[in-house]
Amino acid sequence: MSCESWMDQSASQRPFSPRILTHPAVRILLVLISAALLVCALPKADIGWLGWIALVPLLLACHDAAPLPAAGLGLVTGVTASFGIYGWLFEVPGFDLRHAVVLALYVGAYPAIWCAALAWTRRRAISFLPAAPVLWVAVDYLRAHAGFLALPWGTLAQTQHRNLAILQIASIGGEAAVTLLVAFGNVALACWILRRERQAVLLTSMVLVGVHLWGAARLYAEPAGRTVTVAAIQANIQLHERTTEQGRQNSLDRLERLTRAAAAAQPAVIVWPESAIPGELHADRDLVARLQRIPQETGVPLVVGSAQVEKFTRPEPRMTVERRLFNAAYLVRPEGPLLPPYRKRVLVPFAEYRPHQDVLPWPEWLVPRVTDMSPGDGAQLFQLRDDLAIGPLICWENLFAPLSREAAGNGAQLLVQLTNDVWFGQSAAPHQHNLMSIIRAVENRVPVVIASNAGPSQIIDGYGRIIASTEHTFMEGAIAADIHIGEAGTVYTKTGDLWMCGILLLAAAGLWRGKTKAARVRAEPSPVSLAVRQGIEPVARRSDIPTTKGLTS
Repeated sequence: MSCESWMDQSASQRPFSPRILTHPAVRILLVLISAALLVCALPKADIGWLGWIALVPLLLACHDAAPLPAAGLGLVTGVTASFGIYGWLFEVPGFDLRHAVVLALYVGAYPAIWCAALAWTRRRAISFLPAAPVLWVAVDYLRAHAGFLALPWGTLAQTQHRNLAILQIASIGGEAAVTLLVAFGNVALACWILRRERQAVLLTSMVLVGVHLWGAARLYAEPAGRTVTVAAIQANIQLHERTTEQGRQNSLDRLERLTRAAAAAQPAVIVWPESAIPGELHADRDLVARLQRIPQETGVPLVVGSAQVEKFTRPEPRMTVERRLFNAAYLVRPEGPLLPPYRKRVLVPFAEYRPHQDVLPWPEWLVPRVTDMSPGDGAQLFQLRDDLAIGPLICWENLFAPLSREAAGNGAQLLVQLTNDVWFGQSAAPHQHNLMSIIRAVENRVPVVIASNAGPSQIIDGYGRIIASTEHTFMEGAIAADIHIGEAGTVYTKTGDLWMCGILLLAAAGLWRGKTKAARVRAEPSPVSLAVRQGIEPVARRSDIPTTKGLTS
């Protein structure tokens, strides 16, 4: 018997009787266990193998639930996990329990949709083992592409950032491919617990072992391309230092000192963190001259983060002069003028801007007023003298795979991520944030340099291996390492999430087949009703037939 009907069998027919799972207290305990496993699979606990079993308790809890109760179980799982995964947001000034509840309900809506969809497919006799993982990836994909509400943070793929062998499949199918495999492992285990489905578990295990072996072979392959040295600066600029002139000067002195120390390794480029420059770079000639002296003396260009203010006139209804603020990254070269910067394109909603505030009346308690920044309008590469093309990313732009894909497709041989997670204190936030850059590196076979203000700053090769990292957070430091620069691009770089369209079409076809099959089953008369129509006496039930012992006695 296949997993197709694993939820439709009576308890007496199952090797494992799930009657105990129907108790409300047991269901709640199971979904809380799932939430705890999801949290512990990510930093700071960072027990990645828990990702392979994190969904199993949730699947057991809603194995025979109707769509609405199943959605409730999924919601409890998502809400509880949200408080564990995003608990570091309480470090942000102004973030309180009200905001946490709203975020948790939003995040919890996605597993709720998944559980409700599983209950719906069960009622239509749709094969569970392919359907459940595919639906999980589809819901995960929706969360990553939900407009200004997109939040691809804490995925199953990210729990596997240390499992480099399985991670290599991202070079073909992206982050979603890794998530799909982990989801398959969870669902196959649930099938085995409920139905002892050896065939389903064996097939899934063979696929997972094969992908691991292929990934291990890729890791041990000889890297192609030339070797270059890159460096990153961790300045540890605290918030209070930005509020005074003396603090800003001290920050610049620290950046300059660390940069000159890193230049001793003769890197091709040195990367500074996000917003490292305390001011608007174009408007301060003395500041530009000071920055340009560093590459002139060391011979090493810099990529630095800074705010950029742009003035423009608005002719209607009356002539006014307005200012636009950008989060920008500049390439500072030993010679030549300062080139136009890269401007951050994906801003953080409710922190760097208020989404659609002209039509959405956000309540003040939920969305405090912020200094609205403007998004950049396009990708940009920084070209160095030694034919090294750099694709810049700022802050959480590393969450969104299309940006890195675009940079690699345009010829970027190195991605640099400028970030500043000082807001979140000694929490899991910066460690979780860096996981996305590991996946971006593997997806495109492009090394990534993370210059984080408070750390950890890291240098990652094109296979997801962390080549260098600062030892501690909230401490100043500099790192440098040799990386291989080859021809950027992979299957995923060229095709992106095109395979997801095929998966979703197959899922839709399966759902339609299940719907028509269920309708056909409902339309067909049962054997008993057919016998009655034909005037045939139905066969007596087994319990009504006299026993042999009674007849002989």
